[in-house]
Parts: sequence; structure tokens; C-alpha cells
Amino acid sequence: MRTVSEVVREVPTGPSLGVLLAFPPVLAGALWLSLRAGRVPGWRWIAELGGGLVLWTLIEYLGHRFLFHLVPRAEWLLRRQQHLAHHQAPNDPAFFVIPLWLSLPIAALVAGILRLLTGAWAPAAAILSGVLAGYLAYELIHYAIHFGRGGGPLLRMWRRHHLYHHYRDDTRCYGFTTSLWDVMFGTARPRRQRRSRPAAGAA
Repeated sequence: MRTVSEVVREVPTGPSLGVLLAFPPVLAGALWLSLRAGRVPGWRWIAELGGGLVLWTLIEYLGHRFLFHLVPRAEWLLRRQQHLAHHQAPNDPAFFVIPLWLSLPIAALVAGILRLLTGAWAPAAAILSGVLAGYLAYELIHYAIHFGRGGGPLLRMWRRHHLYHHYRDDTRCYGFTTSLWDVMFGTARPRRQRRSRPAAGAA
């Protein structure tokens, strides 16, 4: 029987640029839908948008922790686990972004759930806009962390947090844009290591 490492080497690569081309129009459509019929942006719209951003951070954490680290027994499923390939080759741009075949259905599922919960498309679309904006920001920052160098204090903080997950302990630091959920659910870095640098070679 082949090892997980051997199988994930066969994960098909996809164009990272596809996500950055596909999702801005989806975000624009969600924003338009949230403002249709003369709905004027106000405190409620801003709260819905902000709530979507917060919701994105929770989706990001839960997806990373409970979905992206699953190791299926079937090889054909294992070959679709792009995140495991990302851990095998953290600096390969082909595995930096969530593939469209997964991200678009998840976005559609989130949109449907929000529509059921809010009872109308306008507020659901406003919340979805926040989720999508958070997702696009995540993809851009994730790329900058793995492919870029330097950056300001915020980018360096993100880099330390995320590279700890890659190079020290992949059962911690599942959150990316915020460590809030790691702290709440007990998967944050141990306190004594929060100021430490990533392992050698993590750059």
C-alpha cells in the first residue's frame, strides 16, 4: 500500500489565477444583490457585511481543521486533497489557493444557508459579500506569506502564526486571518512559543 506522501504527489495542480479571476465578479454580484431594490447602505448593511467577515474567519478555521486535514482511505479521494499536497510542498504556488471545484460549491452552499437563515436574498447577499471579501483577502495574504518576504508587522504576525502550523505542529494554528478561534477552541500555539520564530528553513 502506498503512503499518503506518495499519493498526494499526484494531486492535480490548477491555475491559482482562476480563483482571483472567478471570485471578484461573484463578490460584485453579491454586493449588487444586497443593494438591489433601492436598499440604501446603512448601519444594518454594514453590520451584515462585517458579520460576513467574522463568519468567514469561522468557516476558514472549521474548514481547515476538519475538512482540509482529512486523510481519506480511498486513493482517488486522497488525490483530491490539495491541502495535503500544500503541506508536502508549502512553497509550490500550484497549491496555494483552494481550487475552484471546491471553493465555488462551498460559496454556493453558504449562500443557500444564509438565504434560509435570513429569509431574504438582500441580507443574505450582504453577509455573503463579507464572507467572499474575507476569502479573497485570505487567498492574497496566504500567497504573500508563502511567496513573499518581509512585510509590515501584521504580515509578519500572520507569517509566524501560519508557518508554525506548517513547520512546528499541524494540529495547531488552523485559523489564518485571525487566531481568535484557535484561542477559543484550544488549538493556539503554547504561550511560551508565541514569540518564537518559525523553524529553520521555514522561510
